[in-house]
Amino acid sequence: MIGLDPVELLDILGNENRRRILQLLSFRPFYFNEIAKRLDVGPKAVIDHLEMLERAGIIECYHDQTRRKYFRIARKTILEVAVSPHSYGVRAYRSEDTSTTMPLEAPDLQALQIELLSLEERRQALRKLMDEIESKDMEIKRLAASGVRNYAANQMEAEILLALLSGSIGSETLAERLEIPKIIVEESLMRLEQRGIVHREGEQWSI
Repeated sequence: MIGLDPVELLDILGNENRRRILQLLSFRPFYFNEIAKRLDVGPKAVIDHLEMLERAGIIECYHDQTRRKYFRIARKTILEVAVSPHSYGVRAYRSEDTSTTMPLEAPDLQALQIELLSLEERRQALRKLMDEIESKDMEIKRLAASGVRNYAANQMEAEILLALLSGSIGSETLAERLEIPKIIVEESLMRLEQRGIVHREGEQWSI
């Protein structure tokens, strides 16, 4: 698919058998009968799962020299879900596969193990950094939630200002995000604009 819908990806990955298929394909490509046998799932169900994963662009198929159809993971897809007392966000993006072709000679398993352990150390360091960023992000949003009360005349305006802290946004998108009728959001935005708290550039509103 052209654009990644994080909510759709969450729905797709919410199914245990689809997760099992992806786990299987993370080792190597498999053809249909192998997948059905490994997972002990009915053929019709496996076909449905594979079609859904393929439509989402998560997996792809190809044929070998005998015209047997194989399935493999299409590319690296990263799905991030962040939940905190002051925010909720889901983001999905793709990362280009930078892997290189394995050499024809037998690999040095010990060297590969050392490299994997090194990567795990870097992964742990990155997780620590992400934790620090999330902690700082939560602190700032907590301060913002308290600070907007000095500018907002009511709860509606406070929610709008908190949403605008993430960047410029159109009134229609803002209304959808807050699940509030567009006309009510626009009335609040205009009141905030009159008080000099927000401003508009074209269709975009910002603090």
